[in-house]
Amino acid sequence: MLSQIRDYLERKRKQRICKVFQPGKTISRFIAKDVKREVLVVSADEIDDGFITARVRTNNILYLNKRLTTEQDFGSAQRIAIAELWNWSGKSWGGLADGTSIVDHVGTGDSNAKTGE
Repeated sequence: MLSQIRDYLERKRKQRICKVFQPGKTISRFIAKDVKREVLVVSADEIDDGFITARVRTNNILYLNKRLTTEQDFGSAQRIAIAELWNWSGKSWGGLADGTSIVDHVGTGDSNAKTGE
């Protein structure tokens, strides 16, 4: 009985993953309090193995709102583990897409302070 329930839940989980990660669909989630990651699914051919091919962009919404940075473009298509999509290695109050803070770029003459690159 327990194995039947486990199999049923696993089938439902796989159905949900296939429904969410459809090619051409953009999925977004906040990965920190002010950092939003958007994933544009290119291919879901390896979804059963836990991978998708996607283009990703990560933006700090507060910085965008205050016009301190410009919105990042989607990166190139890459094979990504679904389990790793929403990992954030930065602080709980985000920063720039490269993991630094806007403060790190103030007064340094860094031309990428506005773009976060």
